[in-house]
Amino acid sequence: MQQRIRAVGALTAYFGIYGLALLWLGRSARFEAGESLAVLLIFGVGFSLAAWASAIGIKAPVVSVQAPRREWSATLIYLALFAVLFLGWGLSFLQTLVPAGRLQETVILIAKLITMVVLPAWLFQRLGYRWRDLVGAFSWRALLGNGQWRVLLVMAILLLGLQLTIGRGPTQLAALPEPVWFIVAVAPLALLWMTLEAGLTEEFLFRALLQTRASAYLRSETAAIVVMSVLFGLVHAPGYVLREAHLMEGMAGAPDALTAIAYSIVVVSPIGLMFGVLWARTRNFWLLVLLHGWTDLLPNLAPFIKTWFS
Repeated sequence: MQQRIRAVGALTAYFGIYGLALLWLGRSARFEAGESLAVLLIFGVGFSLAAWASAIGIKAPVVSVQAPRREWSATLIYLALFAVLFLGWGLSFLQTLVPAGRLQETVILIAKLITMVVLPAWLFQRLGYRWRDLVGAFSWRALLGNGQWRVLLVMAILLLGLQLTIGRGPTQLAALPEPVWFIVAVAPLALLWMTLEAGLTEEFLFRALLQTRASAYLRSETAAIVVMSVLFGLVHAPGYVLREAHLMEGMAGAPDALTAIAYSIVVVSPIGLMFGVLWARTRNFWLLVLLHGWTDLLPNLAPFIKTWFS
């Protein structure tokens, strides 16, 4: 009963926060609420339900949390420092220091792996954890066994269908001078890059560490998904204000702090809901890493080809 109350309270709070953020963004005549609501309906509702349904029958392994309050607090502090110092200032410094191109992309990848995987993993090792305690051991049987293949197949098809129909990836690829066979041949390399650059980094920090600690501390899987999703969105806000991340989102200029916060909640947090449900239902870190890389493949395939092969 208590868990149900926490779940209802968390969902009510999320939609309340989302509504306030939407109202704030609605002050601008250039903001299109319809597109943002579509993101919520597709990722936050539709794909989250698909993730839940495709995992029916899967018994997610228990991930032990030794000291929920202390680890939850430590994770929040690290996340706040990471959002401001790295996503806000650090990436801007690296982009200024290293010329755009292959070297810059490599440097940024290494920096993300250090700040989002290596350093937090080291901190949790100081708390008595091993790497496999946090993410589990990798094996193809663990990745695809126990019905996990069904989740991978269903979500991969849905995500690809979405990108092919309304994503910007196909249009960007059609504008490339390279032949189709070359694009297809390069796609696995791009998938590997996206799996490392986005999948491994974000899934470790936000799902394996943050959501797991939130679930143990709040004693509610639903509340943990909601809290993680909001924080997943909020960490993007400093980048919109302090560096040129707003250009990637098509904004005319860097937003003020409140607008950046509202935008991150409305546009980014629903994607966190989908991955949060996947983590709660499977506790399969490597499955989420692969699906995250797959999600980012088509939108980033053309830029990847331009950077590495043009």
